[in-house]
Amino acid sequence: MEGSAVWRTEKRGMHMLRQRDKDMTQGSVSGHLLRFAAPYLFGNIFQQLYNTVDSVVVGNYVGKEALAAVGGVGPIINTLIGFFTGFAAGAGVVISRHYGAHDQEKVHTTVQTTMAMSLILSVVMTVAGLLLSPALLRLLRTPAEVEVMAAEYLQIYFAGVTGLLIYTSARGFCGRWEIPGVRCTS
Repeated sequence: MEGSAVWRTEKRGMHMLRQRDKDMTQGSVSGHLLRFAAPYLFGNIFQQLYNTVDSVVVGNYVGKEALAAVGGVGPIINTLIGFFTGFAAGAGVVISRHYGAHDQEKVHTTVQTTMAMSLILSVVMTVAGLLLSPALLRLLRTPAEVEVMAAEYLQIYFAGVTGLLIYTSARGFCGRWEIPGVRCTS
């Protein structure tokens, strides 16, 4: 039902899908999967490019100790990103389930809960990351000569974790559906 409204139920307050939304239960499964997965694939590629450019710039302009510091925090940052991606994927599954069931009220409630949890988790992760960065690096047996720089880099990363978590959580539903009371731009 590409390009048309999939449902409209006035009684439950549901809204029509925007014109660009598609019914993924109709048509080629592989085609839908490719179109659905491509943005995630490109997002991961850009994340890797960011890490590569970061390493090149730091390695060429700051020095080998700084490069070691940036590389040493990789496992922590990758775990953090993995956690956020898993959180967003889980929320996306619940939102998609309610969306597929045409239960706009539950979609709205789940989106609000996801964003509230994102804010709460971002505050917890920011505080924990800022306080625990040196301990995490010692746990990873970071060499003493780069531990201070690695801790500074990691603390800067944790200071920006709110943006990362909000973006990662919201990318699962913003731009795909029109959710009453939620303004998403893509």
